[in-house]
Amino acid sequence: MTFTKKKLAAAIGGTLLASVGIQQAQAAVDIDNTAGATALLYASEAVIGTSGLGLTDAATQMDIVGLMAVNGVAADTDIRITLTLSSGTFTGAPSVTVDNGAGGVACNSNACEAYSLFSGGTTADSTVTFNSTVTTGKAVDSGAHFNFAMAGLTVTSQSAITATVTTSIADNFGATALPTNSGAYPSFGPLLSVAADASTAETVKIDVAQNSLFFAAAATGDTNINVGGAIVVQSTNAPLSVASAALVATNVIASAQHTITAANGFSAFNQGTVGGTITVGGAAATVSTADATLAAAATKAVPSGGNAAGSNAVILSVPAANKVAITETTLTATVTGVTAGAAYSASTSPGTVSLASIARNGSSARLTFSVNPDSSFPMSIRVTNDSAVAGPVTLTLTNDDGDTSTAVSLTAITGGPAGDVGAGASTGLLSMANVFAAVQAADATFALGATSNKLRVSVSSLTPTIVLNAFSLSSDGTTFSMVTDAGA
Repeated sequence: MTFTKKKLAAAIGGTLLASVGIQQAQAAVDIDNTAGATALLYASEAVIGTSGLGLTDAATQMDIVGLMAVNGVAADTDIRITLTLSSGTFTGAPSVTVDNGAGGVACNSNACEAYSLFSGGTTADSTVTFNSTVTTGKAVDSGAHFNFAMAGLTVTSQSAITATVTTSIADNFGATALPTNSGAYPSFGPLLSVAADASTAETVKIDVAQNSLFFAAAATGDTNINVGGAIVVQSTNAPLSVASAALVATNVIASAQHTITAANGFSAFNQGTVGGTITVGGAAATVSTADATLAAAATKAVPSGGNAAGSNAVILSVPAANKVAITETTLTATVTGVTAGAAYSASTSPGTVSLASIARNGSSARLTFSVNPDSSFPMSIRVTNDSAVAGPVTLTLTNDDGDTSTAVSLTAITGGPAGDVGAGASTGLLSMANVFAAVQAADATFALGATSNKLRVSVSSLTPTIVLNAFSLSSDGTTFSMVTDAGA
């Protein structure tokens, strides 16, 4: 044999340069790509039966390629190549060839010698070994690649699989292992998912100036509001079918039903013969007689590419002459998919997403300076609802460290109103000592600032307007002054 130690060292060193090998022109998995860019991705919706799941090769997608030796292998040398998969078994015996990385000849301008099966490769195996001998005149060229042609795999789980190829050469100096090639092979990921779609959602509020009977300046009119919807979306990662072919939504899901949940019910939108509607993508949703917080639309087909943005918009409408106040509520949409066939499950298609909440508009006012509750200059506040609509008012305090308390109702403050602040009404004078005590009762962690003991006051109301005034009494009790810059 003419294979020298110098040539052997070159072959060993060459495989260390695998990451700069010739790129494959064919659609195969290059395990030299350490980022796994060429690894296969199958749809996780594929159903694994009791006997496992068969993944079959459509053309060359499942083939495994990699650099064998940058500096080649001399003639009169035995080569042994072994492929091992971390899991799964072969659906049929693989074969291996050696080429130039682009399907061309790679042995001294000739086709390389054939490789014969040595061991493994059965339907019970996840490893296979091939042997060959480099003959005179067919030394393996630098840049030669191995190419395992795969028929397919049987898997019993959706765990990611790694492919590892070991190569060894032998001449009269004995056997020597070349560096190992290992990389990502197939893994699984969802084709479909459910996403919140706010592309059409409106930001309008229930209009307290209209006694909460209508919405304030909604783009579609003050009787209705668009709160967005839920859509079935198809992954841009494009996972493959079990036949290693392109897959679309309709291969997995035939249709879907949308159920809308309103935490506080649909009373204003479900008034029987009086009117009111809930629609999903233009189709009516019916409120459940067993649970008034649920409204379900009829099942409808999902397009092959998934739902387009805005296609399942949820619109809530009250009658034109509405008499039932619209209730503030959170809203969700739940999608339930109907599987298209036995090969795939629509298990990733169902899901619940949040829609835009319905809330009333209102007003607020603030006081940027208030003495501490124990000041020798006692301070009080007074809240006035100068609108024509009665409504509840809440209050928060902020200390000079920037910490803001939990909101408390004015009804929780000693001397505060018993309920809503009436239209055109004002509260009595509420001392800052009583205000601070009510806030601390609701939020025990709130305290005066560490370096300054002054406070800021904010009030919010579900009325069109609100006014906050503050008054201070002199230490001798003879002077009563307005000391606030209160305003919105």
